[in-house]
Amino acid sequence: MKKLLASDVDGTLYVNQKIHNKSLDYIKKFREQGNIFLLCTGRNFGGVKHLFEEYDIEVDGFVLCNGAIVLDKELNTIHNTSIDDETIKALFEEAKDNSIYNFYFADGENLYIIDGYNSHPIISSADMTNKMNIIKIKESDFYKNSYCANIVGIDIKDECINKANDKKIDIEKKFSEKVSVYRNLSFIDIVPKNTSKGEGINKVLNKFGVKEDNVFVIGDSWNDLSMFEKYKNSYTFSYSEESLKVHAKNIVDNFYDCIEDAIK
Repeated sequence: MKKLLASDVDGTLYVNQKIHNKSLDYIKKFREQGNIFLLCTGRNFGGVKHLFEEYDIEVDGFVLCNGAIVLDKELNTIHNTSIDDETIKALFEEAKDNSIYNFYFADGENLYIIDGYNSHPIISSADMTNKMNIIKIKESDFYKNSYCANIVGIDIKDECINKANDKKIDIEKKFSEKVSVYRNLSFIDIVPKNTSKGEGINKVLNKFGVKEDNVFVIGDSWNDLSMFEKYKNSYTFSYSEESLKVHAKNIVDNFYDCIEDAIK
């Protein structure tokens, strides 16, 4: 029976800025058995494309921006939903204190940062600017032009999880009719209403002929919760937050421990 494994990227497959060789070998073996492997991430395609340049890895599809974009392996669009310009600008106003927050938004290809409002060391590096299609815009141009985004991000500069959780709750209250909000450590992911990784995966099951009982999911943070709630073969990590672990059926130390189970 064909199986599908949907994997988060950051902190799951891609840990400490690298993919373990054993993970790459197991992904190859999993797919050679006729199974389906998806990347399921808060990143857009511009944010994951460098992985295919740096590693010998193949996938069968993408659930991007926490489910706002779903693509097949040829990058054909299966699903795409976005946040409107008015909401993006209103969210920026909520994160305009640049002593506390970094702010960004992204479409399918590009990640946009506003000059003076994102000093995250990874996003600000010249290397990542090229790898992740980062476009810097002036604040005046941001207000002048119209944008649509598949995801908006706010992160807490001092990495305080309590501050991030409080901000998440505040945004949910103010924008409940427009967006869904997830916390990923000290990062806040904001996507179109009723968008989630779990729903993104659901949109490809018929295409691949996979039953829900044969779906395996793995992730390390709260934007992965929808996967854990929807699919019974769920995995998180020994290093994940304790309150998240109770939602996953299996706890592992490494990504390849999960895929080893799926291969059995």
